[in-house]
Amino acid sequence: MSLSLPQERLRAALETLIKRPHFGQRVQDDPVEFPHRYTDQNDIEVVGLISALLAYGQVPLFKRVVERILEIMEGRPTKFCAETDPSLLRVRFEKIYYRMNSGRDIACLLYFIGEILRRHGSLRKLFYDGYRENEDDIAPALSRFVDRMIAFDPTPIYGKNQRPYGLRQLFSSPDRLSACKRFNLYLRWMIRPADGVDFGLWSEIPPSKLVIPLDTHIVRISRYLGLTRRRSPGWSMAKEITEGLKRFDPIDPLKYDFALCHLGISGACPIEKDRLKCGVCPLLASCRKGQGLLRGETAFVRRQAR
Repeated sequence: MSLSLPQERLRAALETLIKRPHFGQRVQDDPVEFPHRYTDQNDIEVVGLISALLAYGQVPLFKRVVERILEIMEGRPTKFCAETDPSLLRVRFEKIYYRMNSGRDIACLLYFIGEILRRHGSLRKLFYDGYRENEDDIAPALSRFVDRMIAFDPTPIYGKNQRPYGLRQLFSSPDRLSACKRFNLYLRWMIRPADGVDFGLWSEIPPSKLVIPLDTHIVRISRYLGLTRRRSPGWSMAKEITEGLKRFDPIDPLKYDFALCHLGISGACPIEKDRLKCGVCPLLASCRKGQGLLRGETAFVRRQAR
């Protein structure tokens, strides 16, 4: 696919961005830090899912909760989920909560993961069961994965077959037009080739099928770069941004996601134009907000020259 000059300029800028060496250090400021502590594939999958599904709100706050969950698991997350009795899960997590998720909601998430491990052997196998090579993207497989997880009977945790909001909030689905940021983040970790951030464990699924994890940083920066004109974040916006990135790399479009997201997380891409920060950003020439800064600088120089 041939690119226009502005698109080629943006592609080159994105390639420069992802080659910046300090982005690898930002793993410590990202929920992907947690699965990187493990070497066993099943442990990486289990901890990755827990970390991703709780990755909303302020980073220090959800990281504190994940740290406590991992501490209770005593370094054996797969074994813990597969073998811990539901009654003990209720007791161990009763006093842990995070925003909309009560201790029982977190216990139920771990119970559901345990059910998958007991019935299917791994999270990977359950996801593969719902994956179809002929489907355009990951949405149908993700919907099947979510449906099968939420269908487990939560009675051993809640005392009756109920799914309170705090539990349902963990299980967003493309079928409900949600952006599914946290599940898409998890799938990026599992499917994209190993690069020091992502793991490449589910290599039978092409990374071209992935959809970008849509958080506030990606929404804002994508608007600056002209990757979306949509007003409402949701699955359609995530797809539109992903399709835009496919112009630059149709095989692995989400290779840009981590760097773009951390431009926002780190504050290197400010909400308000900043001469110092914007001036050193490789995306400046393709950024609508940055172009406004450039125009302002040019006007200033002209006024000074008069």
